[in-house]
Amino acid sequence: MAAFRPLPALALAGGLVLVLSAAWHAWNSPARRLERLQQEVAPKGGRVFQTTLNNQEMAFLLQDCKLYKLEVSRRSLRRELVLKPDFYPFAFCFKQSIERRGDSLEVYLLMQALGAGGGNQGGGTYRSTDGRTWQ
Repeated sequence: MAAFRPLPALALAGGLVLVLSAAWHAWNSPARRLERLQQEVAPKGGRVFQTTLNNQEMAFLLQDCKLYKLEVSRRSLRRELVLKPDFYPFAFCFKQSIERRGDSLEVYLLMQALGAGGGNQGGGTYRSTDGRTWQ
């Protein structure tokens, strides 16, 4: 029977810890977090959009005619509401889009009222060059 050798066992355990740690960091990377969020919101009509504005990497979530700026790190994914149409009772998000146009980000939101003859009740085209101030 071979004698127990603690040094190789410790090296094996240390190697296992390093492999698991690397896998955990890859699983929780900001890019992977955004990918999982896109998979979560896509069936509901949402979209995660990544772009560069003023030489800064930015990520946004467009869902239900609301635009959220995303702050992504290894530990968290925070949403900050930056744009939404005015409130109107009994209205729903009819159409939404987000795209880069030149140096600015362009968001189109269209709310429509429920019921017969429900017309457009809010939204429009919004532009921003920094992701915070919208025109």
